[in-house]
Amino acid sequence: MANTDSAYGFSPKGPLLRQQPKDVLVGYGTAIFKGDLVSAVTAGSVQAAAAGDTVILGASTAYSAASTVASAETGTALMVADHPDQLFMAQDDASETPAMSEVHQAANHVAGTGSTTTLKSGHELALSDAGTSTGGFVILRAVDRPDNEKTAVNCDWVVQLNVGEGLLTLAASV
Repeated sequence: MANTDSAYGFSPKGPLLRQQPKDVLVGYGTAIFKGDLVSAVTAGSVQAAAAGDTVILGASTAYSAASTVASAETGTALMVADHPDQLFMAQDDASETPAMSEVHQAANHVAGTGSTTTLKSGHELALSDAGTSTGGFVILRAVDRPDNEKTAVNCDWVVQLNVGEGLLTLAASV
């Protein structure tokens, strides 16, 4: 059986431990899709995380249009699942055939383009760099579901923020 190639970003897996409102960087001008990873930037705000970014705060649980000034002041802040113990589910980017040797390895993400139709993220787990990087995520296991082929590309994985890389190592400018 082949897995369907359908990116959906990083969605909370299991209970949502916490989500908090975050201001989007003023003048950012780029939509943030549901499931997009967000990074800390100057002035205490966020923007969509670039591929390989290790200042990841969490994943957006809502959509924010490019034209929206998303802030607490306007009542339109972006909601972000940001608890350091939050588990996420994400599809791999089909860059290699999955193997269970990826479990417990660190990996980055690929920042694909979201869909303006479904408002879902295009972010995916960068499986090809698992174990070769100090990535933003730790791979915990493949999602246990009958339609999720664990040895086929586009597998869904359960991951957790690599707290040693993300929340505890902020860039000097942040």
